[in-house]
Amino acid sequence: MKIIYLIVKYLTLPGTFLQAFFEHLTCRAYEVLVEDGRYLRANEMCGHIQHELVRKRAVSFGLCFFPFLFNLLVGLVLTAAGAVPVLYLGEWFTAGGSVHLLNFLFLWVGVSALTNLFPQTEDALTLKALLYGKGTRPNLFLRILASPLFAVLYAGSYLQKWGVTLLTSAAFACLYPYLLSTFLPQLYNAVR
Repeated sequence: MKIIYLIVKYLTLPGTFLQAFFEHLTCRAYEVLVEDGRYLRANEMCGHIQHELVRKRAVSFGLCFFPFLFNLLVGLVLTAAGAVPVLYLGEWFTAGGSVHLLNFLFLWVGVSALTNLFPQTEDALTLKALLYGKGTRPNLFLRILASPLFAVLYAGSYLQKWGVTLLTSAAFACLYPYLLSTFLPQLYNAVR
């Protein structure tokens, strides 16, 4: 498991670095002490930073959600910039006949950002304990409102631990231009 995790993390290096960078920024914003700020390590903390244990619900939620959101936005924009020309329009080569490296670079960085969306498993478990554990008493409305997002973060943290998010991100990148074409008729008409 650890070998697969590390291979996926190093194959998707830009997304791994971005995820750790956004986690570091979020820790700074919430004034959470960073114990080890190295972004790339050869263990389960690769792409994450080690910080002190968080005991507040809002801070724990922010540490899980905001790096997820920022990586998601970067991943969606760059995947669209790379997948639409390469996979939808078929622009593999430039007018001069060389390979269009910029489109493939956008696609790789976008897929790598989408692969590294989710928080570390320990952060997701801390959020679970603070929201749904015994002895905590958030109101019912908060629990119901947070449950779909928490389920995505929690399940995604385990999928990322096994390296499955690379497969899901690659599949999403293949389908993303077709999803965009349903909402942007101009994109659909570009092929015709």
